[in-house]
Amino acid sequence: MDRISNLSDDLLLKIFSSLPTKDVVVTMLLSKRWKFLWTMVPKLRFDDEFELDPSYYGRFLKYVDKSMVLNRAQVLETVKFDVGPCCSSEDIATWIRIGMVRHMRELEISHCEAYFREHRSIKLPKSLYTYEKLEVLKLASTVVLNVPIAVCFPSLKSLHLVCVEYKTKKSHRRLLSGCPVLEDLVLDKSYNSFHVRSFYVEIPTLQRLSILDTSGELYGDFTFVVNAPSLKYFNFVDFYGDLCLRDTMHEVVEANIKVIYKNPKKLLGPLKSVKRLSLCLSASTTLHNHMEFYQLVHLELCGDALMWWDLLTWMLESSPKLQVLKLYKCECEEHDYSEDPIEDHWEEPSSVPECLLFHLNIFEWKYYNAGEEEKKVVAYILKNARQLKTAAFSAPYLYPKEERSWELNELVYMARASSSCQLLLD
Repeated sequence: MDRISNLSDDLLLKIFSSLPTKDVVVTMLLSKRWKFLWTMVPKLRFDDEFELDPSYYGRFLKYVDKSMVLNRAQVLETVKFDVGPCCSSEDIATWIRIGMVRHMRELEISHCEAYFREHRSIKLPKSLYTYEKLEVLKLASTVVLNVPIAVCFPSLKSLHLVCVEYKTKKSHRRLLSGCPVLEDLVLDKSYNSFHVRSFYVEIPTLQRLSILDTSGELYGDFTFVVNAPSLKYFNFVDFYGDLCLRDTMHEVVEANIKVIYKNPKKLLGPLKSVKRLSLCLSASTTLHNHMEFYQLVHLELCGDALMWWDLLTWMLESSPKLQVLKLYKCECEEHDYSEDPIEDHWEEPSSVPECLLFHLNIFEWKYYNAGEEEKKVVAYILKNARQLKTAAFSAPYLYPKEERSWELNELVYMARASSSCQLLLD
């Protein structure tokens, strides 16, 4: 206790800010000095632990009311609510209004109601949609976006919409149009938004975008239209929808793509200036036409996807400056698993790709199965990668240890173009 007592108030408040508010409040009993220190904490986190008993929730309600009213922090940096079926729109509205009076900067609400017959979503107060000081807004589950005509978040830079409900098909467009300085957007429409068939993200200031949809083809196809010329990071996970990138995204540095897509070239074309790319991409068409990723230096490719080996060849030919190549297995349910993923004969490039001759220095293959066609891929890369410094391989642990060791040791005897290449086997 003595060591903690010697800490400054500022440091104690930083520590308290990382704890649930209910744990912070009880510190008032530890010493006279701490009796009112908890009221200065700038970050409040409330969790009703999915309380189903109205009487117990009533206690939680009074505790939240009192905690927010007694808080004396100069600025409420963060207010977070994890609430269950007993929480009402009126409760949330009251707390939000208190937060707005206290100059709240970040608001996070997660409301779970999915397992109850009486469906009661949380509606946000209209006054929130014109609150000027909000910088971060994160909404999850059965929070409904009933966006009014007048909406303006002049300070909002980060917006997360995770499985929220949309009152109308235009709710998301109306909301995004009122965010003139938005830089970070997370859009997960896996649940609660099946009636919205098209999502439009047209934000000039946007720098980070994550789009996720794991709902499955049961609900039909969705279309995502993206026009974000300032985008630097792009994460897209969707096995049944369609993506339309309006223009080439010259500023994108890193992209993570996990999709089943009919035309990979159409999808990847606007991302040709990317520097780091992670792909779990099943292509239903053969890749013929050359396309140059002239800045790509780091590529991660999933070995579970359909025809991934053709995509590997195409990417090697299309990435002249590639320095790092990693093959992995995500084991997505959408991909058929095979002990030897290369179901057909692998065809090596017609000529040695430029990246192998001059730039590739790291090659990793996780869950290497040592199939005959896989061995050809490894042999080709080791034989032609002149600048390779590290080649690392790990076999699936479902094989006995001796069998794994025997299969990996075969790699030791493969010819290597780089005399300085270090072989790492796991």
